[in-house]
Amino acid sequence: MAYPNKEPEIRKIYVPSKKELETLRFVYRERFMAMKESDDRTKAERNWDKWEKQWEGWRVERGADQWQSNHVVPMTISVVETALSEVIDQTPRPIILPRGSEDIAKARVMQHIFDYTWEVSDSDLAVYNVMKDALIFGTGIAQEYYWKDRRMVQNLRMGKDKKEETSEREEFDYDDCYMEVVKLQDFFIDEKARGFTGPYAARDCIRRYIMSIADFRLFFQGEIWDQFNNVKYVVPGGDTEYYEFYQPPKGIHDKDDVEVLWYWSKKPDDRLVIMANDVVIVDRPNPYRHKQLPFARCVDIKRVHRFYGKGEAELLESNQDEANTLRRMILDRNHLDIDKMFLVSNRLNLSDEDLIARPHGMIPVDDVNASKPVEYGDIPRSVELSLKHLEDDTTISTGINPRAQALPTAGTATEAAILKESTLKRIRMKMWLIKKEFLTQIARIRIANILQFYSQPRLEQIVGEKGTQQYESELQRLASQGLLIMDQGIPFKKQYKTIPIEGKELSFDTKGQVSEKSTRGTTFFDLKPEYFLPVARGGYDIRFEAGSTIQISRPLMQSKDLELYDRLIDLAMNVPGSYDPLKLGDMILRSYEKNPDDYKIDEEVAAQGEDRLSLSVDIASMENAQMIKGIEVPATAEASPAHTRVHLAFMDGEQFQGLPNESPIIGIFTQHVVGEYIAQETRAQGGVGGAATPNGQVTQGGAFQGVQNRPGGAAAPASRLGDILPALNTGGNRNLP
Repeated sequence: MAYPNKEPEIRKIYVPSKKELETLRFVYRERFMAMKESDDRTKAERNWDKWEKQWEGWRVERGADQWQSNHVVPMTISVVETALSEVIDQTPRPIILPRGSEDIAKARVMQHIFDYTWEVSDSDLAVYNVMKDALIFGTGIAQEYYWKDRRMVQNLRMGKDKKEETSEREEFDYDDCYMEVVKLQDFFIDEKARGFTGPYAARDCIRRYIMSIADFRLFFQGEIWDQFNNVKYVVPGGDTEYYEFYQPPKGIHDKDDVEVLWYWSKKPDDRLVIMANDVVIVDRPNPYRHKQLPFARCVDIKRVHRFYGKGEAELLESNQDEANTLRRMILDRNHLDIDKMFLVSNRLNLSDEDLIARPHGMIPVDDVNASKPVEYGDIPRSVELSLKHLEDDTTISTGINPRAQALPTAGTATEAAILKESTLKRIRMKMWLIKKEFLTQIARIRIANILQFYSQPRLEQIVGEKGTQQYESELQRLASQGLLIMDQGIPFKKQYKTIPIEGKELSFDTKGQVSEKSTRGTTFFDLKPEYFLPVARGGYDIRFEAGSTIQISRPLMQSKDLELYDRLIDLAMNVPGSYDPLKLGDMILRSYEKNPDDYKIDEEVAAQGEDRLSLSVDIASMENAQMIKGIEVPATAEASPAHTRVHLAFMDGEQFQGLPNESPIIGIFTQHVVGEYIAQETRAQGGVGGAATPNGQVTQGGAFQGVQNRPGGAAAPASRLGDILPALNTGGNRNLP
């Protein structure tokens, strides 16, 4: 606002053009003032400082003569941090989906790019900060943009005459997508907005920066951010300087500070205006191709017809104040019980120091009844009940009880997860809103920025001795690949981004289909635009995993995995082709944060095991050939189950099944197989190795002492072998019929 009867000091050094003057008047007086003085922002802003102090447990400092307690009950911070821990645990990542069948492969590449940018930009930390603002203030704001942290560095090298020479090169400390939490006090939104999407979406907004003049000049001087060459006119200052449209805000009274406003607009104009202390720096269209306001909103409890939401601090404000009052009264009462007041006769000449309680202290009086301490009764039980009611009110209003977050140790992991889910219904609602409004908006803007900036190659000057064969061949190679750019006779190489991928290797075939191959360690993938630029109009769709996202602690998850393993391992071992026992074992190891590869048999050991298994199978086949001829073969010492299964498979064949019941060959096979089975079970139970007799007696050389015959002298038929062997496995009758 203009000061009457004074000339603007800034106009002595900066004379804006007619267009710049109109821009200053429009942004400062029309839009900035309307945003600052809107009813919705005014109502919310007046409480932001109070709610922040409430969360921090801010205490009024006591004077030297004040003794009353200023204790703050940790109610608000407990609820906020409990809710935040649950929300962060459940925060899902977006899933990138193609809009056309021709973009299926490219969507998979885009998913890897998105995951990479999320990690390299510490976006999880940004989400944490935004959600904390939402829980405290009711609203959190994040800006999603592409950030290039660029600087020039000097390289020293020794010249031909052994003198140091310097060369300058460009260095990027950061060059990627970035999400940043925006301080609510420095963000101003369209006064009619109810959000960033929908019929009542914001038309424009302003983000404010308070910068030192040195930082301001370092950032804005240059071709990119000094469109009108006006940076040199910007002067710092607060109330001591007079500006025509700009009014210094609170906290900028320092002579070194500059207020920078970034005005973003999509209606009625596509526009970005940057101004600093009454000087226009930039006035151009929105540089982002998505043409949206590069911000997203996260609210705790949504007010349908307002932009700013309701937070936990606002919900607990009354409870917090009352709990503080009651707890302070109790502490003051305890203080009075310890350091008592005294009833003293007016006739006694006592000082204040005489009445202070102290070890071995004495109070000289003529009459002991003339001075006595004031006694208090017990604190009424109603006070404790009031505190309990306040705690109950807190749980009812927020849906969060920090005392109930410890899960019981009894019961299954599934039961514990169900209990946790039932106690955190309100958290699920918050997560639904966060996914629908905040994370979806961030993901859409980020994907648009990836498509815009990742497809723009960085140009690197080709260095080397000109005219040499190596230099010329490098130029030819780059030209054949379409990566050579000539600018004023200087050759440059188009360098696209490369992203690391953990545990997978990506490749494209001649048909443009992407394949993923699991591998150890990290691989690197060159992001050529044709790999991720979509063919379908509109790019990609975004969704989140459906269903409940309630997570349980790692010990509970381990317990749940063990339950699953116990249920499936028997099926995997007894039903071929059902489940892979090795993969089930890998699942358990990963649950305990172990690498399954570290526990696998070495290749040499595995090869030796395969050789032994092959030899064992060959021996079983030779034994079958002998026994079918009627030759008694003792049970093989240390026979493996695979060895025995070769015998059983032969006994199921036509040659063996065609034998008459009275054939002695049946008894020979039965003796052999049952003996091996008994020995295997004995070894499993920690017994002596070697082969065993059918009645469980182990022989020195592994030979049988004979077989118990059935009544009538007939040996156990082959058809009954299936009745015998399961009994041996399950601890049943170990005697042959």
